[in-house]
Amino acid sequence: MLELTIPQAGEKAKNIKDLIFTILTQEEDLSLIELTNIIKNQYVLNVTYQAVRKAVNTLEQQDILFKKGKKYSLNKEWVLKTKAFFDTLAVTHESGKKVKVFSQELAKENYAVYTLHNLLDLDNFWDEIILYLADHTKDKSYLSATNYAWWMILNLGRETKLFDNYHKKRIRSTVLLSKDNPLNQWAVRLYKEMRVSCKIKPQKNDPSIDLNVMGDTIIQVKYPPNIIKKIKKIFEEHTTVQDLDPKEITRLAHEPCEIKFIVFKNPSIAENLRKSYIESE
Repeated sequence: MLELTIPQAGEKAKNIKDLIFTILTQEEDLSLIELTNIIKNQYVLNVTYQAVRKAVNTLEQQDILFKKGKKYSLNKEWVLKTKAFFDTLAVTHESGKKVKVFSQELAKENYAVYTLHNLLDLDNFWDEIILYLADHTKDKSYLSATNYAWWMILNLGRETKLFDNYHKKRIRSTVLLSKDNPLNQWAVRLYKEMRVSCKIKPQKNDPSIDLNVMGDTIIQVKYPPNIIKKIKKIFEEHTTVQDLDPKEITRLAHEPCEIKFIVFKNPSIAENLRKSYIESE
């Protein structure tokens, strides 16, 4: 479960933790002494170095701050988790707009094609599908063969919740990523922390297609060229999640497009796909 701990930012910030949060939303990579001096000089508050250190330690323990050497900045992983929560909330409650919601009747068809209009809607719809399949499939194994783990930077909190659910249901999960780059390597580390079998397995796959197999059901996701180009650019240009610009991620999440989501049931194809991906490791 995503636990949101959000300090108060801006002029109404009332304590040292809130002030530190406010300062680091405006300026990155500050040391304890720099934070102390800014609070004293700009906010005219008589604080001690020890009090600032205690507040910073608390924020670091809550994963809100990231420490590199002796400098502190906002933890981009925390920012991404928080942003994903509010993105979903905003879309759900946006006046006059309905999010495509997966209904159980849809999963009863042997073949169906859906069109999603941005990556955030796709990720939410995708999760609904595979959560349903987890409860209605005898074969408790899940395979994901994909190219770029973009959902980890868009919706990390939801992905964590999904695989916590799978672990409780004793579903054997395997995630294979075909592109070897630092952000996919970061995703592999996080998946392993979630107790998911995950590795980078370079293959000459079509970069516009991602694949899932759950029991007898196959899911194929087809991305338009402009979206793949933007995803590829982010994954090739950034070496750590701390380098990501939240505004760039938000634009990617809401970029209008047409993504095809294909679901079909075929026991022999599902089994052959599992063998070709998993047994060839």
